Order: sequence, then C-alpha cells, then structure tokens
Amino acid sequence: MTGDCVFCKIVKGEIKSDFIYENHDFVAFMDINPVTKGHCLVIPKKHYRFFVDMPEQEFADANKVVHKLSKSLLKATDADFITVGIEGMDVHHVHIHLIPRKMGDKVVSYNRTKYDDGEMDDYAEKIKSFL
Repeated sequence: MTGDCVFCKIVKGEIKSDFIYENHDFVAFMDINPVTKGHCLVIPKKHYRFFVDMPEQEFADANKVVHKLSKSLLKATDADFITVGIEGMDVHHVHIHLIPRKMGDKVVSYNRTKYDDGEMDDYAEKIKSFL
C-alpha cells in the first residue's frame, strides 16, 4: 500500500467507506460519483497501479468477485446488464467499475448522477442482500 493512495486509505480504514463486499484480497464499495445508481468499484487490497501489474491468479480471482457482484447488481438494480471497466488512471490503484445498465439507456461515462440523501446506503444494502 502506498501512503498517498486514496484506495489504500479506504482499505486501511483511514477513509470511511462501507464495503458491500470483502474477502481476503478484495473489497467492493459504492462509487461516490456514479455513472448510474448502483455503480460500484472492486479493488484489490494490495496496491497495483494497473491490472497487468497484478499476478495472474490474483487478477483471475478479481474476476470471480466481479462476476459474483454483477449477479447481485442485476437483481438489486433491475438492470439488463453490467458494464465492466478496469482503470488505474484517475486513482493510481487498479479499480474495476461495475455499472448497472438498461438496454438503450445511452449512458456515457462522463455523465454522472447523484444520489438523494440515504439513497446510496439503500442501494448498498440491497446489493448486499443478494450476495
């Protein structure tokens, strides 16, 4: 972990984030600047800048987490499908976006939505209930 990485601070508990999923190697939490409601992130607990920096087995394990969470997201948000994107640019820690989508919704990643008060927590609880 690096000292100035916001995701490393989340993993260490220095920045509050309610995890919707956690195991030995990964955590998942709600994106605070979502493309759609229910948008969440999966990150490895170990610090890697890009997914190609991860050991192959750890990347494979990340995909198992993504698959499991995507099934929960589909049920929790009544989405038609989940868009998956892997990044390491804005935050220099590999993170996997899971974005609930509807067919024909014309969603683009630079358009963001906002949650009403308490709504993000409601989505988080609903997602967790389907795990």
